[in-house]
Amino acid sequence: MVSREEEWLWGWDDTPGIVSVWAETDGRASVWRRIPDTGELVCEEDRFRPWFVLASLEDLAHLGKRLRQEQSGPTPGFVTYEELTGPGQLRYLVRADDARALANAILRGASRRMRRSFTHLRELGKASVLALSPEEQYLVASGRTYFRDLRFDDLRRAQFDLETTGLDPERDRIFLVAVRDADGHAETLTADGTDDDAEASLVRRLMTRIREIDPDVVENHNLHGFDLPFLVRRAQLLRVPFDMGRAGGTTFRRRPSARSHPSMPRVRYTIPGRELVDSLDAVIRYDFSARDLPGRGLKAVARHFGLARAEREQIAGARVFEVFARDPDRVRVR
Repeated sequence: MVSREEEWLWGWDDTPGIVSVWAETDGRASVWRRIPDTGELVCEEDRFRPWFVLASLEDLAHLGKRLRQEQSGPTPGFVTYEELTGPGQLRYLVRADDARALANAILRGASRRMRRSFTHLRELGKASVLALSPEEQYLVASGRTYFRDLRFDDLRRAQFDLETTGLDPERDRIFLVAVRDADGHAETLTADGTDDDAEASLVRRLMTRIREIDPDVVENHNLHGFDLPFLVRRAQLLRVPFDMGRAGGTTFRRRPSARSHPSMPRVRYTIPGRELVDSLDAVIRYDFSARDLPGRGLKAVARHFGLARAEREQIAGARVFEVFARDPDRVRVR
C-alpha cells in the first residue's frame, strides 16, 4: 500500500517513461515518453487547469461573480478556488483557464490594494503566492513524475561544450563545439573561418547535430550560466534559428533560476522535448555539504574526482582560442 506521503514525493500517476514535458499557459501540455520495454519515443497531448496558491483571495475580489468556490467538474470561464487544510500560510489553491490571465488578475488586484504597480507575481513575495512554471504545474496537478520505470541507460543522453573567443556574446564568437552523442561517440565541430558566415554555419551544424542525435537529456557544465545564454545570443545576432528542440521552430523559454540573486541574476532555459541538465547544479549542492572542492569549474571538479586522465593537457580557458589558432589539433584532443 502506497502511503500518501509517498504519493506526494513520487507522484500518484503511474504513467511510465516520461522524459520531457512542455506546457503552455492555456493548459495544453506535450508529453514525451520513452516506452521502457521497447525504447520507442512517443509524444502525447494532454490538458490541465493552470493554478497558483495564494495566501489570500483579497487580490481576486475584484472579479466578483467570476470568482467562485471549486466544484466538481470543469468550470470554464471562471476563476475557482479551494481552501487547503493545514497550518501553512499559502492556503488558497486558485485555478483558471489561462495562467497568464489569472496572473494578470492577481497583479491588478495587488496593485489596487498596495497602490503601486506590480508586473510579475514574484514581486509579491513567496509568502503571498506560489507560482510554478507551466511544466511544474502540469506535473503537480497530474501527479506524474519523470523517468518512472526507466533505467539510467534507457535515456538518450548527449553533451556539448562551447569554446569561445571570450565571455561577451555581443562581440566574441563561438569557434569550436565539442559534442558527445547518445552512443558515446565524441566529435568536434569547428568554424571554417573567423567571420559571421563561418560562425553561423557552425551554429547551424550544431543544431542539426543535436536533432540528429535526438537526445532526451542534454548535459553540460554551467549550461544555464554560460553555454546556452551565449549560444542563444549568438544565434540571434547571426539570425540562425535556434531549433534545438523536438517541437519544431525556434521555441525556448527563460525563467529566473532558484539560484538567482539580485546581485547575480541567473536564468534557466526550457526546450521542448529535451531536459537540460547542468552539472554545475550538482557540484554546488555537493560542495555546500562537503566543502572539499578546490573549485567548481569543470577541470577542477574532474581532477578532484579522478575523472580527468593523468596525461590530459589542461589549457587555461583564457588561452584556448590562442592555442587553437596556432595548433588546432592540440585543442581538439584536450
